[in-house]
Amino acid sequence: MWGRFSKDYRRRDSLNRPHIRLAPKKGGAIHLPPRGGKGRMVAFLFLLLQLFAATLAAAETRTVKILYLDRAGDPFYAPRESYSGIYDATRKSLLAGAELGVRDSRVIGRAIGVTFKLLRETLPEGGPAVSQLLASEKPAAVILDVPEADVEAIAAAAPGTAVFNIRHRGLALRQRTCATSLFHVIPSEAMLQDALAQFLAWSRWQDVLILTSAPTLAESFQMSAQKFGLDIVDTRVFVPGNDPRQRDQNNVRLLTGGVDYDVVYVADEIGDFARLLPYRTGIPRPVVGAAGLSPLAWHPQWERHGAPQLNRRFFKYAGRTMTEEDWAAWIAVRSIVEATVRGGNADKPLTEQLLRPSLTLELYKGFPGSFRPWDRQLRQSILLGTTDAVIALAPVEGALHQFNNLDTLGRDEPEFQCP
Repeated sequence: MWGRFSKDYRRRDSLNRPHIRLAPKKGGAIHLPPRGGKGRMVAFLFLLLQLFAATLAAAETRTVKILYLDRAGDPFYAPRESYSGIYDATRKSLLAGAELGVRDSRVIGRAIGVTFKLLRETLPEGGPAVSQLLASEKPAAVILDVPEADVEAIAAAAPGTAVFNIRHRGLALRQRTCATSLFHVIPSEAMLQDALAQFLAWSRWQDVLILTSAPTLAESFQMSAQKFGLDIVDTRVFVPGNDPRQRDQNNVRLLTGGVDYDVVYVADEIGDFARLLPYRTGIPRPVVGAAGLSPLAWHPQWERHGAPQLNRRFFKYAGRTMTEEDWAAWIAVRSIVEATVRGGNADKPLTEQLLRPSLTLELYKGFPGSFRPWDRQLRQSILLGTTDAVIALAPVEGALHQFNNLDTLGRDEPEFQCP
């Protein structure tokens, strides 16, 4: 029998709410009144719809394969020892950056029903036999951690696949591959030197003394200096090494004496001479380039725009600080994810989605990035930093462009020509 409400329901509880209790009829048990049939039906239908939606989402989940290629015996990873024998700067695999990018994409992937899968393949020494690999795996994109000669060969073997260069900065590579599906995530050398020249001009360090053992690097800086109105007071050559017969050619006092300047730019690919240059110049002046203040794609001490969180995540995952190339590998994956999420049309190839003017990428460097259609270079700001800190960000204040201020760095469309 159904219970009845007792007459003391008018009593109030501590919150001044009516106190209601059920009192059983004599000889009967207490029974709670059943919920309405409509309420149960609505709850059941809602649960059924949830299960149906989950089943449908699982059925529609697609996998986007990202192929990471490296090469056995790559000289980039060989132990490096300076000519002085003081230090050994051995590089670590860049795979960790790509793996972190995939990990960071899991939440958004579940939301849109896409699984991003990273596949690693190490190419044997010799020619890059990748055609069969691409045909069997059918990846949506390929990230290249290989020597520069392999980059061009692989890009030619994958004309319809988005291929990402995360290591090589040379302008010649971009000119030779500008009509292909090769996208350059690491900044070009021209972008780096333009960023440094911009900062020098903004700081009113007008007169520059160049010390060089790397003619190509020095020439790139000279072009940037001319672009931003700097004056090269002299260019002097030093000889890498510790040969006592060349001691006078490497004497810092002699190399930096007899001329006035605001700043010393040092072009040193090895970096062993450059590290001994600050505080030893003939007149007390700042040093930039391979030592002192350097233009960088990424810095482990960058403190703004979410960078500390990214650096911490990488350190926790890889057990080391994030390098420029690690960052480029991470951004390559993020580019693939963003193009997939915001592409709008899954039937269009990824190469077209990446070049959409509306596609912008969060680079954690203050400016949203995008790919230039003329050379497939990622537009990005450049960090100017010392060993311990980031001092400035380029484009600097006042560096303006009619379309995108990031195009003040590197070769703009009118300056760039395909062969």
